[in-house]
Amino acid sequence: MLLLLAVFAAAAVAACGASANAPTPIVFGLAGGNAVPYRVTIQPNGSVRVSRGWRVRKQILPRQVRHLRGEIQNAHLKTRMCAGALPDFATNYIRLGARTFKLHGQCEPRFTHVFSDLLAAVRLRP
Repeated sequence: MLLLLAVFAAAAVAACGASANAPTPIVFGLAGGNAVPYRVTIQPNGSVRVSRGWRVRKQILPRQVRHLRGEIQNAHLKTRMCAGALPDFATNYIRLGARTFKLHGQCEPRFTHVFSDLLAAVRLRP
């Protein structure tokens, strides 16, 4: 019985460790300002969800998700408030894991490129 309990405990620890290293979803969207906000979530398996009122592809290939994750990680994104961006402009954001990157305006080409690729991958439409 003690051996069975030890095996169960080891399996539980291994499962927790595996889930801690599991890829997290990609979340991106638009918030604030006068624009209609939206939030898109791309799961590691490629399933896509969007806030109500918008249409997207419901599924993309897992290899596309891996490519987008790599693109986000390699772009060295940062949060930035662009000079001249009015307060009523909405803010674009991208979240990967515990990191959220925000851009208020259009002054960061790397962020804009990654964001455009995310939009294209899910084919976001109102």
